[in-house]
Amino acid sequence: MTSVTIPNSVTAIGEAAFFGCSGLTTVTIPNSVTAIGEWAFSGCSGLTNVIIPNSVTAIGEWAFRGCSSLASVTIPNSITAIGNSAFAGCDGMTSVTIPNSVTDIGKGAFSNCFGLTSVTIPNSVTTIGDAAFFGCSALTTVTIPNSVTTIGEGAFRDCYDLASVTIPNSVTAIGEGAFKECFSLTSIYAYPDPSKVALGEDIFSDVEKSVCVLYVPSDFLDAYKASPQWKDFEHIEPLP
Repeated sequence: MTSVTIPNSVTAIGEAAFFGCSGLTTVTIPNSVTAIGEWAFSGCSGLTNVIIPNSVTAIGEWAFRGCSSLASVTIPNSITAIGNSAFAGCDGMTSVTIPNSVTDIGKGAFSNCFGLTSVTIPNSVTTIGDAAFFGCSALTTVTIPNSVTTIGEGAFRDCYDLASVTIPNSVTAIGEGAFKECFSLTSIYAYPDPSKVALGEDIFSDVEKSVCVLYVPSDFLDAYKASPQWKDFEHIEPLP
């Protein structure tokens, strides 16, 4: 089976409905569908693109996991949460735009998307889940919007090419190893009061702290220089 057209009579795509259909290259999902179940298209390694209609409100966990040929995906404004590992291992995906309706990026949602070079996170998102972008080794820059309060454990771990990151004033918690092994980081723009941010262990482990410049608000310059983990950066400077 290389292609499938789902009729308008279908309202939900069930759990593991097309699991492992590696020859499937195209699928048409009608506006009658409101939910895509867990593992629905997982392992469909030949699937090249998919348009999720505006009728869909939920993308289940692991729904498109391992769709390694998926080059593009349209996530509609009807989606409020991207399920855990929903697009994990989608190696062919180079960019993704998350709509303003999404408030939660699930655990491992885009983990090991090795080809992902850019991602747009809207200011509707409040939580970036654990390992959400873990292993996105081609990702070069990321701006976290001023709506996010929690950056989960290992959220950007092993993003080897990540060169710059902006941490907004809204962030109150950064999980363990969130930026661990981000070897290419050369600049971090951190806006929060460090005394109001709960830090997990080893957030910046293996970041080259003698090279990476930490830019912070001038009012908090001394606080960052005295705060655990932040103070390990050799170059802490006022925001430009």
